[in-house]
Amino acid sequence: MKKILYIFVALLIAGCSEQDVYNDIVDAPISKSEAPATDQYSALLEQARWGNSDAYLKLAGFYHDGIGAKADFMGMMSMLAMADQYGASPKSTDSYLLSLPETDNTKLIIEAFASLDRKNTYKTDSLTEILIANGSAEGYALKGILQIERGDTLGGKQTIQTSADMGSSFARLLLCAVPMPGSKNNTLDMDMLKDLSVSTPLASKLLGDYYSGYEKGYTEDEHLAAYFYKKADEQGCLGKRPARYLINYYERNGINIEPKEMKRLRILSGNTDPDVYIPDSIAVDIDYIDTDSVVISE
Repeated sequence: MKKILYIFVALLIAGCSEQDVYNDIVDAPISKSEAPATDQYSALLEQARWGNSDAYLKLAGFYHDGIGAKADFMGMMSMLAMADQYGASPKSTDSYLLSLPETDNTKLIIEAFASLDRKNTYKTDSLTEILIANGSAEGYALKGILQIERGDTLGGKQTIQTSADMGSSFARLLLCAVPMPGSKNNTLDMDMLKDLSVSTPLASKLLGDYYSGYEKGYTEDEHLAAYFYKKADEQGCLGKRPARYLINYYERNGINIEPKEMKRLRILSGNTDPDVYIPDSIAVDIDYIDTDSVVISE
């Protein structure tokens, strides 16, 4: 039976860093002023790009509420995962999710996936219908996943397309991984991912992982890998291993970058000592999101 290993599950289990937290690197605090929401978002993003876990937590709230950025489930989940990776207490992320109202769509989505993981499809069906009634695009994505799980790949893909048409980046990522019935190609749709990378940080990271050869054991194209990792970095979703990849890429190719930028990348990588080399292909790295986790496999 075909199954989907869900993208956001990989994000949620990214885990916490054992490295020191560098939240004091960026000195300027985020004030509760009347600054425009977009300015607040930009300030938080800059702090997050220095590994500030509190900034990531606040960005998750911005994505949830649509403040300074489009409301986006995947954006919120990505920021929560990054907060975990850069030292936020599990209680912090749990508290954030628990603080949401019981009827909040995000909480219902997470509960639906948890029930599906426990094989409680009756509850998943019920929650999915509630989400659809609430007008949630992710509700249709869930329904499509259930259809595919039950053998209706074509119908499921059409339902996920409905979710994508409603603006769900989660659904768009799923469409990159759903083959047509009878297809033996279980790989990601690279062209679709490239289009998504403009607005979806996880797409940029997946493309970087692909071209860096992380899931294959050999490099596909190191320049493209660096390009998409830099894009993920701009979007505040780089992470430890990709940061190490960029540091090693610059050093391998003799590329000089601003000292401040190198310092930031070293902080993101978890290694601030320039004399210590850490390879960027450690299989147990907590930041690794295996491409297999977003494809349909037999």
